[in-house]
Amino acid sequence: MNIKWVLSLAVLLTALSACAGTGTGRSTGEVVDDSVIATRTKSALLANSDTDGLNIDVEVDRGRVQLNGFVDSQSQIDRAGEIARDVPGAVSVENNLRVSDGGNRLAGEYIDDKAIQTKVAAALIDNPLAHKMKIDVEVNRGEVSLGGFVDSVEARDAALDTARKVNGVVKVINNLTVR
Repeated sequence: MNIKWVLSLAVLLTALSACAGTGTGRSTGEVVDDSVIATRTKSALLANSDTDGLNIDVEVDRGRVQLNGFVDSQSQIDRAGEIARDVPGAVSVENNLRVSDGGNRLAGEYIDDKAIQTKVAAALIDNPLAHKMKIDVEVNRGEVSLGGFVDSVEARDAALDTARKVNGVVKVINNLTVR
């Protein structure tokens, strides 16, 4: 057999195996597709005057769209879900949006929430089970919403426990989906 042909075949097989999905991992094509769906969803939410697109985080895994964050009304939650379902490629939508309590936050509350968000994100990075996961952290008046997709129940539980231990956290909302 020609050595060039064998090497070419080996390179091709290696490249194809890198694009293949695994039980918990995603192929390169799936990652690109999910990025396109996330971008289209976020753009549609930002373009719609009925939703607060800036406060809605969009996560996508294998076409499953997850909406996380806090908005001002149930009608915004409903409309955001409708918009996400209409995005080409969206297989399903998990609408984890919550109505924020008590209207607009004062500047001090907003700053406190951002500080808690930073502390939780840093604590997740330090946790060996949760640090590799892309976990969205949203905070409103000390309530922490964790969203995104994780690879195991252990990683989900580690993330929840880690967030609960952060000073200033009042409540942790579990919006993590195990792949």
